[in-house]
Amino acid sequence: MIAQRRFKLREVDVRVLEGLGLRDPRNKTKLAADLGMTRESLSYRIRRLQSHFSLFLQGNVYHTNIGLRKVFLDCEAKPGYENILYDCLKANDYWLYATQCLTVPRSLATYGIPAGKESQFQSFVDQLSSLDFTRNIVVSWSTCIHTVNATGTWFDPDSETWSFPWQSWIREVETIKEGELPYTLKEPEAYEQLADYTDIFILKELEKNCTVKLKDIARKLGISLQLLRYHYLQHVLKKQMFEGQQILADHYRGLDPQTAFVRYSFSDYPKLDRFALSLITKPFVRAIGKVYRENRLFTRVYLPNAQVREFLRALSTLVQEGLVDTYDCCIEDMSTTQRQTISYEYFKDKTWEYDPRKYEENVKMLLERSRRIVECRPSNSEISS
Repeated sequence: MIAQRRFKLREVDVRVLEGLGLRDPRNKTKLAADLGMTRESLSYRIRRLQSHFSLFLQGNVYHTNIGLRKVFLDCEAKPGYENILYDCLKANDYWLYATQCLTVPRSLATYGIPAGKESQFQSFVDQLSSLDFTRNIVVSWSTCIHTVNATGTWFDPDSETWSFPWQSWIREVETIKEGELPYTLKEPEAYEQLADYTDIFILKELEKNCTVKLKDIARKLGISLQLLRYHYLQHVLKKQMFEGQQILADHYRGLDPQTAFVRYSFSDYPKLDRFALSLITKPFVRAIGKVYRENRLFTRVYLPNAQVREFLRALSTLVQEGLVDTYDCCIEDMSTTQRQTISYEYFKDKTWEYDPRKYEENVKMLLERSRRIVECRPSNSEISS
């Protein structure tokens, strides 16, 4: 019983998670005061969350203002070719997030492609489509991805347990007023490249750890802290290159959580708008994206396994009531999920270098390596002998 209580998510833990998402996690003294605790208690809670609930304090780049366009690929493979397809998706250096699905031989990947290189990226997609083991490749150019950090909106502080009031959420989608979506879900008029190399390097470091000390970044770059601080304040923050922190934690620990990728279509924009607004405060949502110039959304949701079916039932009800046009869902295989920072090494002279020939050759080399592996496997007769 003592061990169970030790690893149970407490009410104070949920408040710390919320605070880290809403305030600057760099300033622990102010955050602790806002939460009504000492700095030492806050540090202890953060260490506990990191040790027992897989807390990560990452940063999100607003790719639009550094000249990168988000695009999402959803690809199916013939059974037996799942891993080679997954590797091929990462043959393009500009991938940001990649994962496989548990339910079907399907891989998902998100990229940040330099604006103006859309046709070259389409050539990469065409190459993937031409492979005899790929099926149903869906390309979705999107807005930036809006992060939803953990909140306690569905957490009961008295019993210190999570609730899942799906009927209440359905009513909220039905009654919520149309409003303004976060800027991360708005379609930009242009993709301006506002950064220099120092800015890009800072963003790369913030993506890995949004609480990294500026003096440590300055030391890596070999520049003064004063100059580094100027770039951080006057470029990275002032020019909105940095969206803010992403607080990832296993807040459903012990409830057999699953992560799912869900796509939604809507008959008109107002319905999309209201649905998206209903999600941005929910603890089961981790990320939201909007497909460019279409009434479609995609989300990454995180739920206890027992609640996945209830969530899908709620979506079915919303479809029946005409609030959602259609949806589809796949469970992600988190053991395969990978994320990488922006490809800062290809940013030179304030321009992103994009080499389509290199990515074409990368795919060919992966295919050749896969072929050799298959040829080296012993046949059934060899095994029998």
